[in-house]
Amino acid sequence: MKDKKPLLSIGMPAYNSERDICDAIDSVLNQTFTDFELIISDNASTDSTQSICEEYASKDPRIQYIRNNENIGVTENYNNVFKLSRGKYFKWASSNDYCAPSFFEQCVAALELRPDVVLVFPRTRLFSNRLENYFEYSDALSTFSDSPKERMLHTIDNIRLNNIMNGLIRSDALSKTYLNLPFFASDSCLMCELALYGKFLEVPDYLFYRRMDKESSTSMQNENALVEHFQPNSKKPMRFQNWRIHMYYFFATSKAELGPGESLSIYVELVRRMYWHKNRLFRDFLFWKPFRTNSTANWEGL
Repeated sequence: MKDKKPLLSIGMPAYNSERDICDAIDSVLNQTFTDFELIISDNASTDSTQSICEEYASKDPRIQYIRNNENIGVTENYNNVFKLSRGKYFKWASSNDYCAPSFFEQCVAALELRPDVVLVFPRTRLFSNRLENYFEYSDALSTFSDSPKERMLHTIDNIRLNNIMNGLIRSDALSKTYLNLPFFASDSCLMCELALYGKFLEVPDYLFYRRMDKESSTSMQNENALVEHFQPNSKKPMRFQNWRIHMYYFFATSKAELGPGESLSIYVELVRRMYWHKNRLFRDFLFWKPFRTNSTANWEGL
């Protein structure tokens, strides 16, 4: 039936993605697991993204294409595709990246077997230009502790490139979070918050290919590009980013409604980490310049 809810929802935010979006969509449509919907939210692209997506949508009823009247920024566009989703499980899919054919099947199977797991993610290969030009990246973010504190702190201490956000997530757990907020590294903070609600499991196969270049990766963009990415048409600098990261953790802990002892224990650890990062927090009052790298040859340092 047309109104039958799919088991899995795929949310693909897009903006001026004509170069790579065909490969990204094809990698979704060519999955061995087929019970999904694909929601594409076009953030007022000025290239041929719209015509490409409309052609795909006309051929496959699983695809829902939406075009925003104006560029609402990457944060709201990412949140919109989740808010429109109907599946038991949810996955963000970048319009620049590639998913191996068994990605969805393996991750759905793991979630079906493990109700205590809220996020399943495969291993990642970073690539530039061609899939064959890749670097195998270690995330080390599986966490099986029964303690929300241990899971959250493990994620805070180990997350670097946020590849795991491209895994499969339980929609009911994700709906309890703040989702993405308009500051740099909010997506990584979201994963740390999600760890409060359940365990993270890594599939041992390399099924996710993440494109790394200046057009697709914020880790390689300068400050002006980041401001445009998060706050379109705004000239205001993105200030107090380190403070926002730390404050997010406090608010997320409060929102999770843990026991008073568990919450207090987390707060103590968060204050300790603020002390460790006191120099960064002090510099936030003076200026904010994010660490950037301009070379995909330096993947090991990301």
